[in-house]
Amino acid sequence: MRDIADSVKVGERNRDTMVLVRNYCAHARVERFGRTGMLVQATGLPIGHHGMRCDFAPEGGMSTWDLRDAVIDFYDRNCANCTHRKPVGLPNLLEVIAERDREKTRREAEVKADEQASATALAERNAVRAVLLPRLGAVGRTLLEDIGAFDADRSSDNRERVTQSARLAPEYFSPELVEYVFALASAQPWFAEPALTIFDAVGADDTMIVKLAISVLQRGYPSQVAIEKLLPRLDSIPAGSVVDILSAAIEFASPDDRDFIFGDGERRPAGDAVFLEALWRRFPDEVVAAIEKMLLGGKRSALERAGRGLHVLQASDPTAAKPILRTLVSVYVRAPSLVSDLREAEDRLPDLADALNSAFDAAPQEVDALLQSLQAGAPTSHRVRIMKAYAHAVHVGYNDPPVLATSLRHSLALRRLVWAPTVERDDRVLDEVTSAFRSGSKGLEYVIREQLDAFIGALFLLDDRLTELDALMNEPAESMLVAMERNNRRMVVRGLMEQFVEWTSEAAAGNDPAVAKIIGVFDTIPEGRDNLRGVLLGATKELSRDLTGLKQLLPHLYTALVGPSAIGRSYAATAVGELSYRSRENIPDLLFEAFGALLWDQYVVVHKSTVAAFHRSIIPEPYRINAAQAILNLIRYYRVQSNEDHFLTECVSLLAGMADLFGEANGAIRRYLIDVAIGIDPIFLRSDILSLSHSLGTDSEFAKLAARMIPHLADRYNQSDKALSLIRRIAPQGVKAHAQALHAAAIQVLDADLQTALGIVEAFSLAGMSKEADDLVTALLDRNGNTVRLRRRRTLLQWPQFALQFEAAVTARDADAISAVSSAWRHAAATDAQDEEDGHERRARSRLPF
Repeated sequence: MRDIADSVKVGERNRDTMVLVRNYCAHARVERFGRTGMLVQATGLPIGHHGMRCDFAPEGGMSTWDLRDAVIDFYDRNCANCTHRKPVGLPNLLEVIAERDREKTRREAEVKADEQASATALAERNAVRAVLLPRLGAVGRTLLEDIGAFDADRSSDNRERVTQSARLAPEYFSPELVEYVFALASAQPWFAEPALTIFDAVGADDTMIVKLAISVLQRGYPSQVAIEKLLPRLDSIPAGSVVDILSAAIEFASPDDRDFIFGDGERRPAGDAVFLEALWRRFPDEVVAAIEKMLLGGKRSALERAGRGLHVLQASDPTAAKPILRTLVSVYVRAPSLVSDLREAEDRLPDLADALNSAFDAAPQEVDALLQSLQAGAPTSHRVRIMKAYAHAVHVGYNDPPVLATSLRHSLALRRLVWAPTVERDDRVLDEVTSAFRSGSKGLEYVIREQLDAFIGALFLLDDRLTELDALMNEPAESMLVAMERNNRRMVVRGLMEQFVEWTSEAAAGNDPAVAKIIGVFDTIPEGRDNLRGVLLGATKELSRDLTGLKQLLPHLYTALVGPSAIGRSYAATAVGELSYRSRENIPDLLFEAFGALLWDQYVVVHKSTVAAFHRSIIPEPYRINAAQAILNLIRYYRVQSNEDHFLTECVSLLAGMADLFGEANGAIRRYLIDVAIGIDPIFLRSDILSLSHSLGTDSEFAKLAARMIPHLADRYNQSDKALSLIRRIAPQGVKAHAQALHAAAIQVLDADLQTALGIVEAFSLAGMSKEADDLVTALLDRNGNTVRLRRRRTLLQWPQFALQFEAAVTARDADAISAVSSAWRHAAATDAQDEEDGHERRARSRLPF
């Protein structure tokens, strides 16, 4: 919700900026980059990326989330010195520019003031050194001068010179010089690390080194130098200082690098837990108290840092979190209420979740009891987080070994997740449970086998819930939104049932007692519970992989295929589509006959499910011709039905790949399918048109379908080449037969995708249609216009025309025409080069920081 509110604020700001742009100049306009989202449709606000455009400026420019950034950039490049401006009214864009200039002046003044303050501070430090200098010997004076040089220029060479001098000549660091170094390091953080190196080299007092190292780590910076100096001096660290240095110790042990992108040659920082673990052994109570303070700090960064620290400590001591276990669990669950800067996109708190998971592993019953105690009467946001904790607890890494059935953490968490949807009614909580099961059961097979009874019992209870929701679906809804919510809840419950069956079947596969237990459920399902029986057929995919499971499952699958229940036949068809290829030779022909008959079934839910399953099925060849006839019959019926274009597309795509089964009639079938596809809304054909081109592209009529689809495939935003690929798959005879339709398509896509328009010009040329290609380029040039903005596009359009004209002149051996085309070519090249140079110059005008 916060993200939506922020987006609305940006949209309102963009709306106000648009008014300023319109008032500034009548030629200026704002264009959206990308498509319109649901939030834009709901609010009417210009939310998304927008940019400023003008016919007197070259094409291109920025499109930004905050329109002001794009407007400022466009003004700097194009408007500051423009002579074509036509003012409209006040206030206008100059207000934004003036605000930018004032901010720039303020920043420059701040930088100047900072530089002056730095120069003054340096002069004061130089004065202190000047007083000290006469009291030192010759070598000491040189060392002090090196420190002064490092102060004036903090380069790595000057730093190395200062520290190397301490290593090579420690005896020349007199007590007075050491005292000065300590005073300077205490006052100037930039000198603290070199000072620690100096003190260590000259054998300074441990108290001084510890005090300075602590001051470095207190700032939260994980200084390796400071930590190296503290490690051998742990006994000198005051217990009260642990709370101040623990953040730096955690960052050193487990760096938070998620906000950084590492490129070539860069590596993620490697953590070193030696110092954190040493603090834990030396000051266990203080470390625990400091981590608990972080947990209760109410800031996301502190919570995550505490999580990383606990996770590191639990690797060496699994009981590290035990003293603050209640705080850890409570803060994780109540984070939406306790953490002020926790955004919805960050609510998983992965570091804290890892720490909680490690604690769950060490004390599973205690953590489970705490989670359950926090669930009773808790608000939705807290219950969602409890489910997150359980979901994290059952997760198994891809390369991790299978979890043993004796793992108490996994067993407890899985049981809670299985039973949660049988009593929970909140949509957000159910979504979290669904997400947990959606991640897959890999690695949990042994745990699931031990809990098959729980899964089966939950299935029956969820089926009761599904029956309630089905009854509610038949009642009139107050609004469309209410109807959608009801349908979504039904889909969630049904989806959970299917996931339960998938998990149990995957875990049972290959284990005869487990397989028998699952298949035995069919005999316990009461009559009339077709949804439950159908969902249970989802076990077919896994249980049919071995002969034993297939033999036990086949009677139930066949019974469902020929049974009286339409929903049962629908589920059975889907199950057949999921049969593995390896089981095909063990499947009797009778099953395939029953499956093929479902394509002729009068019930919509049955034949639609069967068509969807046929895409994935392993139907033997003798049964495919009958299926093809049935699908052709479905196409003839649904072609005249309204709002069925999605299913019709599915049928056309399927039958196009089976056209050869019709023998000599395959050409007529292909032309019929093309004719049907032309009547389908293009939005449904976008994904399938390229696959259709493989089976239908050889027919000349396919060019007509392609011409209709090209404008819907051109996509300059995502740089898609789907339209160009489609053009290149049109047969030459098709290009000739439907040149006018392709010509119109090229004109239509010019503004959206120049390359697609030129691709049609190329198709005409390759088909030997030079005149049509030249006519198309001329039409494109006329459509393009001759404004400054579109001048480079006009030049790009001229190249193929020059090539065609030059080829015609050479063929006719017309020297004058050859000379004229050559001259026009050189002039266009010079103009294009000038435009490119002008573009470089305009890009250099931007005053944006990037």
